[in-house]
Amino acid sequence: MGPLWLTNILISLMIVLALLYSLRNYILTRRLARTKFTNALVALTAIFLLQHMYAAYMFYMLSWSERAEIAYPLLMLNLLGLAGFSIFVYLSRA
Repeated sequence: MGPLWLTNILISLMIVLALLYSLRNYILTRRLARTKFTNALVALTAIFLLQHMYAAYMFYMLSWSERAEIAYPLLMLNLLGLAGFSIFVYLSRA
């Protein structure tokens, strides 16, 4: 497993942690206000959580069969996703 694959896995797991934090906040908010919006936020966050857990698993599996040439473009996508979710988490704290 090369460093690019390991970086992809770590970034996906960082996004998972951020999503778990957001999911916790949304579930707490949902207890106070059961609206369509909070229900949708919980559902959307849960779907993204599953997506990134699966992505980390796929990066691990691909790391054993593919070369780093594939890992680099995936790393760029993952970094953009991390930036987006960082903004998402920052805004959800407000």
